[in-house]
Amino acid sequence: MRLKVTHTSLYRYQPAVETAQHFLHLKPREMPCQRLESHHLSIAPEPTELFESKDFYQNPTHYLALLTQHERLSITSESVLNTWSFGQPQHPFAQMDLYWGHTTESSSYQVQTHVQMQGSDYNTFHSKPLNSTLNRDSLSAGPSPLINHWLEASALVAREHYEYNAGKRFDEASDFLFDSPHIPRLEVFNQYAKRTLSANTSLLEGLKQLMGLIHKEFLYQSKSTQVNTPLIDIFESRKGVCQDFAHIMVACCRSFGLAARYVSGYILTYPAPGQPRLIGTDASHAWASVYLPPTPKSQEPTGIWFDFDPTNNRCGIYSPGEDYIVTAWGRDYSDVSPVRGVIQGGNDHLLDVAVTVEPL
Repeated sequence: MRLKVTHTSLYRYQPAVETAQHFLHLKPREMPCQRLESHHLSIAPEPTELFESKDFYQNPTHYLALLTQHERLSITSESVLNTWSFGQPQHPFAQMDLYWGHTTESSSYQVQTHVQMQGSDYNTFHSKPLNSTLNRDSLSAGPSPLINHWLEASALVAREHYEYNAGKRFDEASDFLFDSPHIPRLEVFNQYAKRTLSANTSLLEGLKQLMGLIHKEFLYQSKSTQVNTPLIDIFESRKGVCQDFAHIMVACCRSFGLAARYVSGYILTYPAPGQPRLIGTDASHAWASVYLPPTPKSQEPTGIWFDFDPTNNRCGIYSPGEDYIVTAWGRDYSDVSPVRGVIQGGNDHLLDVAVTVEPL
């Protein structure tokens, strides 16, 4: 798919801000499931300094400094990308279609995301080809023998990969085993993960079931949580937004002993039948990515990351689907927030965010 993303953040300050420094995670990554065609930033007032770099996890970032007084700050990011589901013929690394979601009896499916928002309900729909189950036949042309191995071996076997042995090669995925600012490893998350990650289930099937469990048991309710709402409170209330569900899946995996990271990006949404696409009404999206370690006999030193979106109950290699756009990944939201920084002045501020994802 060829997609355009427009993300605008408008800050209004009272009183005026004297100086400000910000880091931005708004430019999408280059990766096997997507290629960035163009990216442009529009910032008003014009920053005193602006330069691009990469953070610790090699996510594209921008640093900007404003050394002049300002009551408003507008940041607009425009990106055009080409995206693929892993395995589509035009995909440069692909051999087959790996695209999973809700199971149906036909060769196509319709995903219904039911959202309760400010007392009203709305639905978004879209249809795509489906491989309804994780099995050897549907994955045999994937990155074998790694996929084949984790279609049989359990999560308990995967957990052994991180055990310390003298002289063992360090795996960078181990960075994603530990607590992070928004994601504590707690026994309650471990017990929840054990409901699906048992010795009788393969790692991939267990993770898919865990994703489905979160999707089924948690209610998506807009504005029901804040960025700083403790994750355990969200877990007990069983409601939140995509950021919260991604945090919970990552917490369950880490508490069980598996490396998992938080992925930030966007998803193309579809208007209801007969309704026009609304500009600026989309939002940033978030999901989880879990590491599949290399097999003991593998010649490759590293494994692969497999993405799981509990909000929409979809998963796949590198990305849950071609209608997803990956911006950045990290330990949790605090590593990849779209805009963060330090300001002098501006005791009170209002923030308006408008996001549009559209097919070209």
